[in-house]
Amino acid sequence: MKNQIFSLCALALALFTLSSCGKDREQIKAAISETQLSYMIESAMQAGMGGFTGQLEMAVEIAQETVSSQCGVTKDTTIITENETTIGSSEYTTQYTWTLECENDVTPLNYDFICHSQGSYNNNHMTSNDYGDADWVLEGLSQNVNEFSANGTFDRNGEQTFKADGIVTESNIDFVVTNLNIDKSNEEINSGSAKVNVHGSTDSGESFDFEGQIVFLGNGKAKLTVNGKTFIINL
Repeated sequence: MKNQIFSLCALALALFTLSSCGKDREQIKAAISETQLSYMIESAMQAGMGGFTGQLEMAVEIAQETVSSQCGVTKDTTIITENETTIGSSEYTTQYTWTLECENDVTPLNYDFICHSQGSYNNNHMTSNDYGDADWVLEGLSQNVNEFSANGTFDRNGEQTFKADGIVTESNIDFVVTNLNIDKSNEEINSGSAKVNVHGSTDSGESFDFEGQIVFLGNGKAKLTVNGKTFIINL
């Protein structure tokens, strides 16, 4: 009889534990949903929200203006961007440092850009105060090539507030971008891919951790896939 009572108590405890863990996971998922995550990632990509596509546009402009730069010489500039769009506003200060890498100190091969940005945005879904660091390698400098090719990393870290429910998060968003093809004539991204990792915590102490895949579709759009769900990102 005692063994039966002990077995029933153990079973009840196990069920309670599983139920509690399930509720914890549900609470964390409800606090930061895949849709909310997509807003964070989209803003970190959008040029109008100080995202990395804006950095690449500027890198392309610098490369086209300074293609005759001296090999191996490092230059830098600081650019302040203020954007007012239909989806929101942003203000970022970005320091660009770049070096023209050459073959045999004669033939240009690629530009190596290092960027540091700091600022804030306010759009339809959320507000953010953050800073970011990036390292870009821009290839395709030959005049016979119609596209630049960019590879690199971009990390954005900061605090966000979701307007719909007031959730505040501290987050780290890390991108690894591969074979991004950028049209030289209009500076638009035609194709490429990226991996993104997002982790952080909410103001209630709940943590979150996501991994996603991004495919650039051209025409100012990209497709984000996370946890089997797909979102179209406007760049």
